[in-house]
Amino acid sequence: MTIATTRTAPRPTMGALRQTLRLTRMEFTLFMRYKTAWLFLAMALFLIAVPLNTPGEEVFGGMASNELSALGMMGSIAVIIGVGHPSNVFTARREALVLKRMRAGGVPSAALFGAVTAIVAGFSLVIAALGVGLMVSVGAGMPQDPVMLLFAVALSAVPMTFLGLLITPLARNAESAQMAAMAPIMLLLFSGGVMPVGLFPDILHKIFSLLPSAATGQLIQAGYTGYDVFGGFEGASAVGPFELWVVALPSIGVLFAWTAVLGVAVHRWFKWDPRQA
Repeated sequence: MTIATTRTAPRPTMGALRQTLRLTRMEFTLFMRYKTAWLFLAMALFLIAVPLNTPGEEVFGGMASNELSALGMMGSIAVIIGVGHPSNVFTARREALVLKRMRAGGVPSAALFGAVTAIVAGFSLVIAALGVGLMVSVGAGMPQDPVMLLFAVALSAVPMTFLGLLITPLARNAESAQMAAMAPIMLLLFSGGVMPVGLFPDILHKIFSLLPSAATGQLIQAGYTGYDVFGGFEGASAVGPFELWVVALPSIGVLFAWTAVLGVAVHRWFKWDPRQA
């Protein structure tokens, strides 16, 4: 008598891209339900609106100092959302053993981090679009190079999300993560957000231009005005679209450099298990 044997087919594994998209949908749903996340969005939009309600003097090309300050504050959108949100939720998930279970279930870190980065970038772009609406409403006109503006906002979301993830090993719980995130948020806000880097003296301008929030703010100011503001506001001149991207390369390089450094740091020091924290 012949005994038939059946073999169970191996369960197909989900590709990294598909996992990232699936986790992005999950992150979006959780973000929409998370009240603190809405607070981060409101704070980012509020800080853009504040300078527009203060008096300003013309600096160049019909742009006033308060309008340039609002554009510089747009460079800090990802600072608020990217540092504040991931540091909070990933610390809470680690303490609830959610990260450990996902790790044991075969979810790659690239998919998990990519999903939250996509959420930060998406909502940062939404706030930036609302910020542009505010600028237009006060008579600042439309952006001269909207692609550069949106590119700067989206790119800045990557290193800022990594910075938020890097805070989680320093925190024992979600509450302490919120407190730990305030220091880098305030530092980055005051280095190009509250006061545009273009108004700083030459030495300070060069130093602060190496920070991601300042580099993002300069890219946004250049994209909105069409002026070469990377050497400071004094003597800034209008340039063509191609030349504008050429002079923007150092600031873009700063953002890529921070992305690489913080990405390596997250890979090295991110904690999945609460016993490791």
